[in-house]
Amino acid sequence: MQTKQIYYEDEYKKTLEAKVISIEKYDSMANIILDQTIFYPEGGGQPSDQGVIRGKSGSLEVQQTIIKNGEVVHIGRLVGNLVENEVVECNIDWDRRYKNMRTHSAGHIVNDAVQTLFPALIPVEAEHGKKSFIKYQGNLSQISSTIILEKANEIINENLPIKTEFVSFDELKKRATWIPENLPKSKPLRIMQIGNYSIIPDGGTQVKKTGEIIRISEINVTNKDIYVYIHYKIESIPEHPEVENKNLDSNISYSSYNSNDIINTKNQAIAQISGAKDNEELEQIRIDLFGRNGKITNILKGIKNVPQDQRQQIGILINETKKTLEGMLLDQKNSFKENAREWFDPTIPGIKKEVGHAHLVTQAINQIQSVFERIGFRRARYPEVEWDWFAFEALNMPKGHPARDEWETFFVNNPENSRFGKMVLTPHTSSGQVREMQRLKVPPIRMINIAKCYRRQSDISHVQMFHQFEGMVIDENISIVNLKGTLDYFAQTFFGSTRKTRLRPYHFQFTEPSFEIDISCGICNGVGCKVCKAGWLEMGGAGMVHPNVLKAGGVNPKKYSGFAFGWGVERVLMMQSGLAIPDVRMIYSPDLRFLTQF
Repeated sequence: MQTKQIYYEDEYKKTLEAKVISIEKYDSMANIILDQTIFYPEGGGQPSDQGVIRGKSGSLEVQQTIIKNGEVVHIGRLVGNLVENEVVECNIDWDRRYKNMRTHSAGHIVNDAVQTLFPALIPVEAEHGKKSFIKYQGNLSQISSTIILEKANEIINENLPIKTEFVSFDELKKRATWIPENLPKSKPLRIMQIGNYSIIPDGGTQVKKTGEIIRISEINVTNKDIYVYIHYKIESIPEHPEVENKNLDSNISYSSYNSNDIINTKNQAIAQISGAKDNEELEQIRIDLFGRNGKITNILKGIKNVPQDQRQQIGILINETKKTLEGMLLDQKNSFKENAREWFDPTIPGIKKEVGHAHLVTQAINQIQSVFERIGFRRARYPEVEWDWFAFEALNMPKGHPARDEWETFFVNNPENSRFGKMVLTPHTSSGQVREMQRLKVPPIRMINIAKCYRRQSDISHVQMFHQFEGMVIDENISIVNLKGTLDYFAQTFFGSTRKTRLRPYHFQFTEPSFEIDISCGICNGVGCKVCKAGWLEMGGAGMVHPNVLKAGGVNPKKYSGFAFGWGVERVLMMQSGLAIPDVRMIYSPDLRFLTQF
């Protein structure tokens, strides 16, 4: 019998009656399994619950709760005696549980903030206990802890709902943007979502709304090898001791230092300032806030009575509130027509608008096109949604050929074409080879096809949507010499006059012979360094067009020959001297601090 997990049905339930299914005693300790429980077991980065299980003749002081063989096992010190089938009362240590819930939910808020600001980072591990952190893959050199902290607290202040539910693995794949490895596929999986942020698998307990976190007080970022560690701390829930201080104004209570109260005061003041209709009303609001007995003034007077361990966090919040309200008062005053001459200086230079530029990938595409146009290539464009025949069979890969498995293709859920087969998102620009031959019919052909491609891969050197450029030359007496000369010209024009290329024998189904193309390292000039290991960097594939591909394109392979090459735009971009981009996913980051460097 599997223990019923009540902590998932009601995360705020503090007591519960249950029946003892089994008890294993050793010395003064015992392991107990119940038919149902509110004790959360350790897992998902969240520490386990503690508390007491009481029976008629004894009790178990629960020190740890774990999952073992699918059952929730309560481990602790046994006082007196408990027996099987006995009905017991469970009481969890609520302060510990609620702190763990808030810390766990805060971790997801931090992750949503990080994924919004730095989407290139991939979460791989997290802990939400005494040492709370999230570990990401992707070593970005500059990550601001300040903007993560601001974004996370912005999510908290929105008081967004936190929803949880159980779904199948197939449903999770449809709804989640990121899925951890090694998730079980045969049983329901629990997911959580904060507001409209991304859905994520989760096994811990969560608070109902982000506002319950109150505030994340600290975030620290550490880079280590290829990982980023983001450590965070949450603000403690203030207790409410009696404060006796004759010098403290009588209208100030300790509850004034509760973060939620300060935030509520700020929100009420913002509403009043925004609704002020004239200077007189605005001045009265200012006096009510910052006068001798104003709300903010009184809060500042009493800050000395805040416990030492909370004073810094409360002080920061009060100062931020003061600065925000003072700025709003000034802005609202300046918005009234009668004050226009007081603040407006017509001699002040205007604020210049930021001028954008073409995206990195667009810049690279324009450069690549320009290089090949100088030696007679013509830009071609072919569909992103392609037929199976052009993507595979026409390229000498018949149905069932093992080479087709390597592409990890996105197939489109659409009826098959009787001639061309299934519809796919094109996995490579090579499908344009046959289309170009069919279009022109008679060589000579010099094509450069630059387009989006799609494959089911995502890591530091792959993204699921990327760009390729496909070059092809078909004519009489075309040889490997022509291929090598074209590649050397591109390398020296795009990367620099000192760069060289080399051919390594390889196998591609649609070229024969086939080669991998390497380019000399721009850092060590081919001598060998940490980046290239042996002086060379792999750039992409190339080869002489296979006779079967020429036939599929309607070209006579006995009369004509040709070469083709296909490389990733992002890949050659990352290999340009001086860029040093460690993760291809950074290229598609919305972070303006990264994009404005180029």
